[in-house]
Amino acid sequence: MKRTILSLVIAIAFTATFLPAQGRGGGGQRGGSQGQGPGAGQGQQQGQAGSMGQGQQQGQAGSMGKGTQQRDRIRATDQQRDRLRTCDQTAQQIRNRARDMARDAKGSKFNAEQSRQQRNQLREQLQTMQQEHAQLMKGLSTEQRQALREQVQNMDRIHERVNTQFQQMDAALGQDNPDAQLVRKQARDMEKSMKEWQNQYHKMQKEMGAES
Repeated sequence: MKRTILSLVIAIAFTATFLPAQGRGGGGQRGGSQGQGPGAGQGQQQGQAGSMGQGQQQGQAGSMGKGTQQRDRIRATDQQRDRLRTCDQTAQQIRNRARDMARDAKGSKFNAEQSRQQRNQLREQLQTMQQEHAQLMKGLSTEQRQALREQVQNMDRIHERVNTQFQQMDAALGQDNPDAQLVRKQARDMEKSMKEWQNQYHKMQKEMGAES
C-alpha cells in the first residue's frame, strides 16, 4: 500500500512539472509565428506594389513606343507635304472668293453680272482644288488611309455638299433677275463649308507631321 501511494505521488509531481513547461513551449511557438506575420505581410505588400509599378511603367513605355511607330508610319513625304499645303491654300482662296461674293451681293451693291464672273472664278478654283485633292488622296499609303479615315470621310461629305451648293448658286445666277439674298446666302454657305474642309486639311497636317 505504501508503495502504491508513493508511486501516485511521484506521478502527480511529474505531471505537474511537465505540463507547465509544455504550455510555455507552445506559447513560444505561437508567439514566434505571430512575430513573423507582420514582417512577412509588409514584404508581400511591397513586392506587389513594386510589381504593379513596374508593370505600369512598362505599359506606358510600350504605349509611347507604339504611338511613335504609328506617327513614323503615317509621316508625310515631301511631296505629300507640298500637296497638303497647296490644297490648304486653294481652299483659302475659295473661301475668300465666296466671302467677297456674299459681301457684294448685299443690298444695293448686288450686280448680277459681277456675281456671275465671281461664280466662274469659283468654278475654276474648285476644279483646281478637286484635282489637287484627288492627287493627294491617291498618294496616301494604306496605313495613312486607315489612320486618317475620319478626316478623309469628312472631306468626302464636305466635297459633296460644296458641289451641291455650287450647283444651286449656278442655277440662281442663271435666272434673268437673280435673287440677291439667295445668292448671298449660297455664297456664305459655301464659305462655311470650305472652312470645314480646310480644317480637315489642318488635322491631316498635324497627324502626318506636316504642319507649317
